[in-house]
Amino acid sequence: MEFLEQYSNYIVLAVTLITWAGIFFYMYSIDKKLKNIEEEK
Repeated sequence: MEFLEQYSNYIVLAVTLITWAGIFFYMYSIDKKLKNIEEEK
């Protein structure tokens, strides 16, 4: 448990960055799908 206590801030930062990266990737993929749908109309 020493590792978690020593690097807790870095673990929180890493989890937060991974979460934001996932959100941006999800939004980007939805944007591409919407553009394809709009072009088909």
